[in-house]
Amino acid sequence: MKVLIANDDCGHRDFLQQVVREEDVEVAWEAVDAEVSPKDVIARELRRILDDCPICGGGFRYHSYALLAAVVIDEQRKAQKRLQQLFGLLKEHRWHEFLRLREWEAFKDAVDIFAFRCDRGRIGILTVLSAVEEKSVDVPLHFAILTLEEGNRLQALIAAEGWMPLRPTASQH
Repeated sequence: MKVLIANDDCGHRDFLQQVVREEDVEVAWEAVDAEVSPKDVIARELRRILDDCPICGGGFRYHSYALLAAVVIDEQRKAQKRLQQLFGLLKEHRWHEFLRLREWEAFKDAVDIFAFRCDRGRIGILTVLSAVEEKSVDVPLHFAILTLEEGNRLQALIAAEGWMPLRPTASQH
C-alpha cells in the first residue's frame, strides 16, 4: 500500500512516517506541493459547481472567493430558524451582521455562503450546502450577482487576505 501525506501543517509528518513504516507501507511525499490545502480544495469545489464565471462567462484566472458566512444544519426546527436569519440578512444586505455568522461543527452539514469576485470587478454570492457525508458532493443552493454598488460595499468589509484565488497562478506556487 502507498500513502500520500499531503502536508505537514500540524507537524505530524514524522509521527505518520513512523506509523506507516511499522505497517510495511511505502510513504510518498509527492503531494506536498500539490493543490491540497483546504483553500485549494474549496477553490476546486467552487470551480466544479460554477463551471465557468457566471459574470463574465470566462475561466477563473484572476478570480477569487471569500467565505462570508456558515451555518450548521442540525435539528430541523433550529436549522430552519438559522437559515431564515441567514437569508434575511443576505437579502437585506446587512453585511456586518451577516459576516459574523461563522458556525462550524465537526460531523454536521452546513450551509456556506461565499463571495465570488470576477476579474471584471463584480461580486456574486454563492450559497452551498456542504454535506458531511463523504460520498456527497456540495450542492449549490443559490447564486446572485450583486449590483456594482452593493458589491463594493461588501468588498470594503473583507480584508485583502480574505480573498483566495479560484485558480492559482504560477507566482502562487
